[in-house]
Amino acid sequence: MLAAVADVPHHRDAYLNALLARDSAAARRAIEAAVAALPVADVYLHVLQPALYEVGHKWALGEINVAHEHYATAISAMLRGVLRDRMRVPPRDGRLAVVSGSPGEQHALGAQIVADFLEGDGWEVLPLGASTPASDLAELADQERPDAVCLSTSTAGSLPGIAEAVERLAALQPRPLIVLGGQFWTDHAAEHGVELGADLVERDPRAAVEELRRRVPPPG
Repeated sequence: MLAAVADVPHHRDAYLNALLARDSAAARRAIEAAVAALPVADVYLHVLQPALYEVGHKWALGEINVAHEHYATAISAMLRGVLRDRMRVPPRDGRLAVVSGSPGEQHALGAQIVADFLEGDGWEVLPLGASTPASDLAELADQERPDAVCLSTSTAGSLPGIAEAVERLAALQPRPLIVLGGQFWTDHAAEHGVELGADLVERDPRAAVEELRRRVPPPG
């Protein structure tokens, strides 16, 4: 276990360097090597996500351009399939979640990762991708009656849409659990998410799924 933990920075840096070099073959090799050495959940959380956060940071500093950032996101979305295939189990107990980027949130990968973790715990997931308007999201939830609606947010610009979505979802009968997650939700921001009416605000998808398992336990 200690050796595996020590390997995490090596795998993360190998993947990040491949993204920065725009070398998709090296990126695939880095993910495959990480999967061979680490639990799949750790590859999501400690290799793929941190590398993408660093790419976003470099874009914000002007060290790389939009095209390069989009390349890194596209390659990561493609290689996420390697991880999802190892994570997913067939829906097995009737729990249903709707997962989307929050209204105005144009990044879809965070929501996709949340969906993968839920599927790994046996949930049926309705994935909606990036930004879903609050009214449409609430209409779908009213029709499908999910146990939980999970919204992923990376940037503060989505906050007005989040407030509307939470308000609409909270008014539904039956009311789903409302879960907010993503890079935006720092400890300070999480307090605001709870004030908006969310039932759970959690950046870590693994922790969010564990908490949902307690609140919506599998039957039997």
